[in-house]
Amino acid sequence: MSDFLEEIDKYLDGAMSSEEKRTFEEKANLDATLAEELKLQRDMRSIYKDEEWIEGDKSILKGEEAKELGDFLKSKEAASIKETIKEVIDENRSNSGGRKFYFVGVAAAIAILLSIFIFSESKYDKLYAHYVELDNIPSLITRGEQENELVKKAQLFFEDQKYEEAIQSFSTYQSTNVKSIDPLTYIYTGVSYLEIRDFENALDQFELLEKSNTLHSKKANWYRVLVYLKQGDKEKLRETLKNISSDKNNYNFQKAKELIKKI
Repeated sequence: MSDFLEEIDKYLDGAMSSEEKRTFEEKANLDATLAEELKLQRDMRSIYKDEEWIEGDKSILKGEEAKELGDFLKSKEAASIKETIKEVIDENRSNSGGRKFYFVGVAAAIAILLSIFIFSESKYDKLYAHYVELDNIPSLITRGEQENELVKKAQLFFEDQKYEEAIQSFSTYQSTNVKSIDPLTYIYTGVSYLEIRDFENALDQFELLEKSNTLHSKKANWYRVLVYLKQGDKEKLRETLKNISSDKNNYNFQKAKELIKKI
């Protein structure tokens, strides 16, 4: 098996000469065990590559679904899942000796479950889409006034759904205007992180929003609700909604009461 793996790695890495490649392919055609192991290793490699996670006709991946897939595959969540798969594979590989690998079913199942997760519009996905209201975030650009060019640029990136560029611009603005940060930038930056599924950094931004001690700081819990909706974290979602709906003076009190009945 170890010889197989060395040959397979060399073949898949494109490190074989034309003659070596031809000989290897002939051997794989005659040896069922080698052919099976070659397929396994090719499948495992495809799991690591974003563009190959979903097999078949990629022309069906259009519009919002394609965007969601792209955002997910760039996220820390996807990176963590893929790293876990890799660790399982490496562990089984090192402990298997000459025995046949049996973990392919587990990895394939994970890939299938991820596909279902990404392309199934769950109840939480629908609720998030309904409540996020990206167009209703107050503008940072005021007519007739001189704007911070970096903030203006960042908002335009946000409106064009170029969230990574928006994050970079807003982060630069925040780091260079520590004493006079517009709290709305925490909302824009947090939602940008949320749209690329970087939940940890999104929550950090909403924490900064809450600590800003401005009128906008009262919106922090609502934006946390959006994070938990996107994550599908029912426990934290319910807890935060209860907090908001406990006081009619809280931001989006009515929406919180409405939403808690839907989850």
